[in-house]
Amino acid sequence: MKNPFLVSFSGLDGSGKTQLIILLRRFLRRQGIHYLYIHTVRDSFDNRLAKKYPVLKAVAESKEENSSTQKVNKVKKIGLFSFYLRVLAIFCYGLSLRFRMISLVKEYQVIIFDRYVFDKLVNLAYLRGKENCWLTSLLVKIFPKIDLPIYLHVRPEQSLERKKEVIEESQDLEYFQIKYELFEKEKQGWKMITVDNSLLTLSEVKKKVLSLFKKRFYRKQKNSF
Repeated sequence: MKNPFLVSFSGLDGSGKTQLIILLRRFLRRQGIHYLYIHTVRDSFDNRLAKKYPVLKAVAESKEENSSTQKVNKVKKIGLFSFYLRVLAIFCYGLSLRFRMISLVKEYQVIIFDRYVFDKLVNLAYLRGKENCWLTSLLVKIFPKIDLPIYLHVRPEQSLERKKEVIEESQDLEYFQIKYELFEKEKQGWKMITVDNSLLTLSEVKKKVLSLFKKRFYRKQKNSF
């Protein structure tokens, strides 16, 4: 391939991202396909910068990037200055990923993103208290284009039920409802492929994800020659 095949998994907490990424990684190992896994939150420009400069930690932290001990009542809506700092951080991360693709193409055939810019923009809109981010289309274009952007659809109620620890972190139904509505509003514009994990069984979801991956991956591989 001229470029690695990029696949991303997005959705609410408890939508099944981790489980399906593990499934895909096992499949790639069995097929002898070299891949790289990137957790977008931990790998993000702002998080890496915050590790070097602790004073910037407050800028890097957000509800989507919480730790197991962080409480939702510590997270407040952000002001305009903090908003633009986060936009700048997302912009820089998108550029850095583009440059990294130059070297990664020599090593990997597939790159799996656990969350992507889509999740970051939904989170940014939530923290700003807006229905959407007016810089959404620009920021998405800065990031490398995803070949298979998967949106795992679950209802907010299911997120609370499936991920019990979010209740202990004080994440309530309203929080999930807002993010759910943001994803639903933007997913079509972002050309995300919806996999309904609210109605299908686990085996059905696994089968659908692998089917989508095989179809697009091997088609891109064929067109590269």
